[in-house]
Amino acid sequence: MEELEAELLSENFFQKSVRNYKSNKKLQTISVLVIIMIIALPVYSFFGETEEDDAYQRDNQYIIDGDFGYITWIEQVNHELGDNEELSFTLTEQDFPDEAKNSNIISVELFITVLDYEDDNEETSGAGCIINSGEDELDSVSVTFSTPADSYSFETQSSDYSYIFLMEYPEFETYPFITGYTIAEIEEMFDTSDEVKGEYFFQFTGNVESGDSTIECDRQDPSVTIQYGVQLEWFEVQVLEWNGGSLL
Repeated sequence: MEELEAELLSENFFQKSVRNYKSNKKLQTISVLVIIMIIALPVYSFFGETEEDDAYQRDNQYIIDGDFGYITWIEQVNHELGDNEELSFTLTEQDFPDEAKNSNIISVELFITVLDYEDDNEETSGAGCIINSGEDELDSVSVTFSTPADSYSFETQSSDYSYIFLMEYPEFETYPFITGYTIAEIEEMFDTSDEVKGEYFFQFTGNVESGDSTIECDRQDPSVTIQYGVQLEWFEVQVLEWNGGSLL
């Protein structure tokens, strides 16, 4: 009998406690805060220990080294353009080759050549062309090249090469012996995973020029032929601790 009374009293006490908890907003708030603190303690401890482990690196001196290379994005392509005719296309980082998607891309490089620079494709007609055909006039191509980082426009009659860096090289007050940073912080400065995102625009416009005709010979130039290609430069940084030895 006494055990039954004790059990009933215990149940009544529990039910009363639950009712009090449900009706007491302050108690509920305190309970939630306590639970959050209990959950957060291991996480805080983990990150706190990680930061503590890396902190000493800011007192060391480091030098920058690394590996680099090139990945072909667009194989060399020949294309014929009429006067003022345009060839343009837009790509994104999703169009990178698979190899480049797994690499740290730091620049985009464009190669352009006017193929009929030395042997133009001007057409001549007239009975006197053998005697006095006149001279070729050099054709050219106007180029517009843009990336998420910058854009560049130029014109060439022969060959040209242009590149745009996707990242700004970090500026260190103590370069080449870098101090005040952890290794992870330095590596992050060279990471271009965000910088490569966006559009890459290429435009080529033909500028066709015919040489002066002579009395004996008429000259016409129907087109200009160009060759272009694009490659990506990658760089994987290596942060090396410097202990006062020679850099050579």
